[in-house]
Amino acid sequence: MAQNGNIKTNIFQKLEKFGDLFIINILFIITSIPIFTIGAATTAMYAFTTKLVKDQEGPVWKSYWSAFKKNFKPATKVWLVILVILAAMYVEYVLSFSMGGLGYALILGLMALEAVFLSFTLPMLFPMVARYENTTGNYIKNSFLICIANLGSWFYMFFIWVLPIALYASNNKILYYTWVLWLIILIGVIAYASSMVVVRLYDKIENPDGEAVETDEEDDDSTVGKVTKQLVDITRLKLDEKDLNDDDLDELLDEDEGGDDKDNIK
Repeated sequence: MAQNGNIKTNIFQKLEKFGDLFIINILFIITSIPIFTIGAATTAMYAFTTKLVKDQEGPVWKSYWSAFKKNFKPATKVWLVILVILAAMYVEYVLSFSMGGLGYALILGLMALEAVFLSFTLPMLFPMVARYENTTGNYIKNSFLICIANLGSWFYMFFIWVLPIALYASNNKILYYTWVLWLIILIGVIAYASSMVVVRLYDKIENPDGEAVETDEEDDDSTVGKVTKQLVDITRLKLDEKDLNDDDLDELLDEDEGGDDKDNIK
């Protein structure tokens, strides 16, 4: 009987998470309609799904809206930078049709570099905004470095977001039959799957021993390892009071009183 009760509890917990992802998906779609708010919407979604992975989520609407408001300014700034890069790539694409020879090759090379940069930046960009306080430039730089330092995690996140796009590009009928699912659940499910990796990367960055961010490579003396080590010492979390225990609060207070105010990841 006890085993049956545990099975039922697990089923109800999974159904509850599924319901939360449904609501998050709808909230994300609605708050992304103005386009310029997509950054804040994505950040709020990750703020919730990372807590959902750790079973620390609160009421869906309250948690989402709180994260949306708190992160609106920094998330919108980094999103506008991404939009500028995407607009530049579109202009370059149009110009490439009127060029030939060396000019055409240079345009394609520039677009390729921009595409690679976005590929290694976007997977962790908005999760970083959701978790840490920083400048726009450092959000972008650190997201790029973390993905480079953790290629396995990067590939997983990149793959699950890009695969649907590749499928739709190869067969438009797939989008025709599944677009409703994207409106009601699929975005939330993919964000949740990504958050499983994001949570592990958070743990690496916030190593209590103050060690360097771990990489997928065995060589701890690699250039990437040395660079990403700087992410740890100056991390400042965006934590609600309910996420902190008394020891954490005392530690933060001691840091502020000692004048060692580290508000940003440099």
